[in-house]
Amino acid sequence: MEFLDKVKKTVSSVAKVSSRESKKLYSITRLKLEITDKKNKEKNLFKEIGFTAYKAHIKGQNITKRIKPILEEIDAIEDSIAILRNRVDLIKDSDDLEYEDFVEEAFDADFEEVEESEEEETSEDEQEEPETEPIDPIE
Repeated sequence: MEFLDKVKKTVSSVAKVSSRESKKLYSITRLKLEITDKKNKEKNLFKEIGFTAYKAHIKGQNITKRIKPILEEIDAIEDSIAILRNRVDLIKDSDDLEYEDFVEEAFDADFEEVEESEEEETSEDEQEEPETEPIDPIE
């Protein structure tokens, strides 16, 4: 009977640890996917900078004035990536689920602020109609 109790406790302990590690892995994977999405958006903005600068150059316009909103959007993306990376690090370092939940809640407010600023910038950008779409460079 004592042997079965030990086996039961061991199985229960392994299940808890496995569950906790699965949740951590899921959270980290989800955050890394968000980082990848933001990096892809950032890469497209870098292409847009080149396109916008070239168009401004052709028209004799001030290049800095034309690309500044794009640069600010990239800065906002970099800020949100830094927040996501901090969340990944905190989750990796956490030993219990309560701490992981705390980490998720603690950064939600910061992350929402960054997302709101990105939405405001994109709504302003949507008002401007580009002459043509940027062309993907030949690689």
